Amino acid sequence: MKKYCFALLLVAVIGLLSGQTWIRSYPWIDLSPSPTNSGRAEVCNVIPAIGGGYLLQGYFKFFDEVVATYEDNVFWKLDENGDIIWRRTEGGTFAFNSIASNGIDRYYCLQDGDYLYVYDAEMNRIGRYYFHAVNGFSAYFYDMQYVDDGLVFAGRIGNQAVVLKTDFQFNVIWQSDIFGIGEALSIEPFGDGWISMTIREFAEMNAIGDTLWTYYDSINNTGFYDCTVASDNSIYLLGLFKIWKVNTVEGSLELIAENVPGGFDSYRKRSIDMLPNGNIVYTGRTSTNQLLHSYSPDGTLQWSRSYDTLGAIYFGTGSKNLLVMPDGSILFCMHHGTIVLIKTDPDGNVVANDDPIAPVPVASIMAYPQPASSKVMVSFKSDQLGDLGYSIFNIKGQRVYYAKIHGHSREQSFDLPDEALERMTNGVYLICLKRGDKQIASTKLVVAK
Repeated sequence: MKKYCFALLLVAVIGLLSGQTWIRSYPWIDLSPSPTNSGRAEVCNVIPAIGGGYLLQGYFKFFDEVVATYEDNVFWKLDENGDIIWRRTEGGTFAFNSIASNGIDRYYCLQDGDYLYVYDAEMNRIGRYYFHAVNGFSAYFYDMQYVDDGLVFAGRIGNQAVVLKTDFQFNVIWQSDIFGIGEALSIEPFGDGWISMTIREFAEMNAIGDTLWTYYDSINNTGFYDCTVASDNSIYLLGLFKIWKVNTVEGSLELIAENVPGGFDSYRKRSIDMLPNGNIVYTGRTSTNQLLHSYSPDGTLQWSRSYDTLGAIYFGTGSKNLLVMPDGSILFCMHHGTIVLIKTDPDGNVVANDDPIAPVPVASIMAYPQPASSKVMVSFKSDQLGDLGYSIFNIKGQRVYYAKIHGHSREQSFDLPDEALERMTNGVYLICLKRGDKQIASTKLVVAK
């Protein structure tokens, strides 16, 4: 249900470090090709867009009396301020469950559980695949993640939860063991393998889908809604009024917080993710309309926030409806007669666009060549010296490398260590220049070995 989106290219947006926050609504009622007497729309997913900004996706349907006359998916390409760059409609008569991207030139959209649509960076369709036609059996998928050589899906075959990997033409490469009843709701990378969960089961798998261990909640029929992995490889699960921490060594779960706010919505509309400061953030509507909540890893409530959502009361229905960026900004989407995207700061606050914004420190960082293969040169400038370092994040927002910068020059260049390159597979990365705990500049790096 992330996030990430896919498959989220969290590193494609460099201009997000400005600290701007906002609430935006997006038109859809003008999309009907003919006169109708009513219409409805939902918002589903938001991920970082190729080339910067965000890609927001929703689904709309128009009616003549009670008969649907036109329905389609709609995509908004947004800049870092949430303003529309372009809008496209494409994808047929069911909403997309999940969206992922390779960060360079492809979007992958999962529709109605077993159709895969492939688009270029401008949402021109390249291909459409039907799982049953390609593989000969029926499946339903709810979440997916992009990897270098294919896509990993979570869902069900029949009424049994599975995770499986396909190539980019939807051919199965491996399939996990059955690990629960109903559908697998979420899939997240964990170490060299994967984690997934149904509403009652949690499972860890290795890189080829072999089940390492499972946990079954025999008491709570709505025990698990979504899962996420922290930068220290801790795993957290969001349940009905509960947050769990997973002990992968002992194969057990620890309840770190209960009676948490935000259990007013169904499981498909609640998502959990991690902030760069190590705290947990999740969506969940309370009876008093608090929507976004944060807990520390030890189960202490940090904050809950309410917003003017312009009448929207339902969270996005796709698996990528909550997005945490490397700079800590948080985005989530909502709908109910209107389609709304909200961007907050790391503390869940939305500051008015005309409020004073502190100037950004004078600093820059560059990496070349682009794309890089066996050697990367990094150059930076900073008007503030002392305690400088840099972090490298993958498209999931996970830190893959960190190092201090030695020396006392305001301008410096160095080769990226082999140790860092060995941890980076093909894809898009974000290199962040830091002074102490504060991020002061960033640059995108494309790796193609």
